[in-house]
Amino acid sequence: MNDPRGEDVIHMPASELELIRARQRARARVMALLLGAFVVLVFAISIVKMKLGHSG
Repeated sequence: MNDPRGEDVIHMPASELELIRARQRARARVMALLLGAFVVLVFAISIVKMKLGHSG
């Protein structure tokens, strides 16, 4: 479908759009937590390797 500005749009009820947005927010939070956990893991491994005197 095209709106008057020539852009493609999908018309959905507001409740469905809010449900989709809620799912997207939930997925974004999970991804943020996973990324944060990965960063902490890499940092911890780096600290342990430095204390043990290992390189590379």
